[in-house]
Amino acid sequence: MRTVKWNLLLSGLVGMAALGVVASGVQADVTSEKAASILIFPAVTTAEQFGTPTDTVIQIANTSNSMVHAHCNYVDASRFDSITGQPCNLPSPSCIAAWQETDFDIWLTKQQPTHWVVSTGRRVDPTDGFDLNGSGFDPGHVPPMANFSGELKCVEVTASGEPVAGNHLKGEAEIVLPSEAGDISKYNAIGIEANPDATPANPLLLDGNVYNACPAKLWYNHAADDSDTISQIGAPTTNRVGAVLVPCSEDFENQIPKSVTVQFKVYNEFEEVFSASTTVTCLLSTVLSDIDSPSNNSASVFNEAVLGTPFAMSVITPVAQPDGSSGGVVGIGLHALYQGGQVALAATSLHGTGDLVPAAGPDSIYLAPRE
Repeated sequence: MRTVKWNLLLSGLVGMAALGVVASGVQADVTSEKAASILIFPAVTTAEQFGTPTDTVIQIANTSNSMVHAHCNYVDASRFDSITGQPCNLPSPSCIAAWQETDFDIWLTKQQPTHWVVSTGRRVDPTDGFDLNGSGFDPGHVPPMANFSGELKCVEVTASGEPVAGNHLKGEAEIVLPSEAGDISKYNAIGIEANPDATPANPLLLDGNVYNACPAKLWYNHAADDSDTISQIGAPTTNRVGAVLVPCSEDFENQIPKSVTVQFKVYNEFEEVFSASTTVTCLLSTVLSDIDSPSNNSASVFNEAVLGTPFAMSVITPVAQPDGSSGGVVGIGLHALYQGGQVALAATSLHGTGDLVPAAGPDSIYLAPRE
């Protein structure tokens, strides 16, 4: 059984959006079940995997009976070494995210779903029929994103580009892996609802009054890294467990990436507690064992060799800085099961609890003005 290292691209291949109980007004929960005013797709990739291109299909639907507009931003979270200029995977002072954003607008007629393949985008062509990707009612020009790894955020706006508390957008992403990898995965976009009685402005305030706040904690039930949980005689298995996390705050106007320090409290099956921490800048996509022991995964607190049990629960908490600043994160859980040279990819929901409104100010999303 080979040891598999997840890089930014592979880590973003699968997952389930953070799961919460939807509410309105001052209660503040993210949702993967209902329509919202902000959609976050944390794992979008068109980069090569296993020697074969991997792609993502984005699906967005308008749940209302009137036309809806959305302003969307791709965020390139691929990493490069600022000293050598070469690609890198593990965050460090020199391994930094590119943080290049590409924006576009879409509009949907009443109750209209639409989709596009990320690598090819979608052009406006009323003559393309109804049989292929890109057919049907075009939502507007969607740019192609080749060799891309990062996230996609879409915000419901008016026709003139002003944010609106409509809660009419629902999204899903389908990650298409090469056939030899053995799987296709789909996850729901993470939705942030707006208070229907509020009048949002730029920046978008995730304060529990205008838009729902992000969770104060994320709860992640997962297998231990390198554990063998379902082996059969003559066919051992290996679990590789990861996560993709993105900050709730984003500054598209000034192109400044947000950084959030998060603490992991890891509980094994005997309720013994272990801990680790890391920083999420722009986007973090990683095997859990790489967080605290990238050069020797067997020494990680997420690894069965340290935990002593094949299953664990991690509680992910943003850490407040001395000045009171902090910020929420949302994301997806990842689980890859390797057996006999094949890989099966599974989704793991992150359950959010509490409302995070830091003392120094709430999370916010700055939209870049239209040119």
